[in-house]
Amino acid sequence: MCGAFSAIGLADTERELWPLVRERLREPGQLMGLMRAVLSEAVEVAVVVAVEPHGAVRPVALLATPGIAEEIQLGADDGDGLSKARIGDEEIDVLVGPAAGGEGIRPLAVLVTPWITEHLALYARNLWPRR
Repeated sequence: MCGAFSAIGLADTERELWPLVRERLREPGQLMGLMRAVLSEAVEVAVVVAVEPHGAVRPVALLATPGIAEEIQLGADDGDGLSKARIGDEEIDVLVGPAAGGEGIRPLAVLVTPWITEHLALYARNLWPRR
């Protein structure tokens, strides 16, 4: 552990959310991964991806890190762990889980939308400098 980031480059919130989201969004026959991305050239995000057997990577959701979570206006939980929500004028689906302390719900991840897919640039972070 190096400060707020682990050796694999995840912030504390991302390390907390990743196992919860990974298991809930797991797709049979595909590997699940977490990548860094830039959304609309302005905001760095952590993206849950599905990796197909032939190697294609498909974004599935954005982790609801503090900066994203504060923008989400949750609607009613539909009982299966998904909630309709809004970010600004955009309607989104959000994977939710119990809030800290067990009262209410909190956003865990924003499921990708066509707009997110179009404006998302995945990249691999150079974690260890080459010597």
